[in-house]
Amino acid sequence: MMEVIKNRQGIERVIEKISHNKIRVMGENLLERTSTDNKGNITMFDFEGGPALNIGGKVHYMKSAWVIEGIQQENSNIENVSSIILTVRISY
Repeated sequence: MMEVIKNRQGIERVIEKISHNKIRVMGENLLERTSTDNKGNITMFDFEGGPALNIGGKVHYMKSAWVIEGIQQENSNIENVSSIILTVRISY
């Protein structure tokens, strides 16, 4: 099941749950920013115009809040489209 949100510039982001603890976020993106820890793990991913997602932060999907525990960038074969996989747990 997918949910479509719009960033502050009106560009659509698709959010899709792909397993019990994985959520994909993807959309058109000309400029992305990332931060990594000292081991090279992504700790923050910022789509152009949002959303900015970080470890310990929350992503809202299907009327639930999910805590982000991991971020992995996914290769996209489509030009100017970024895709990330979030490892998540439900927030109580």
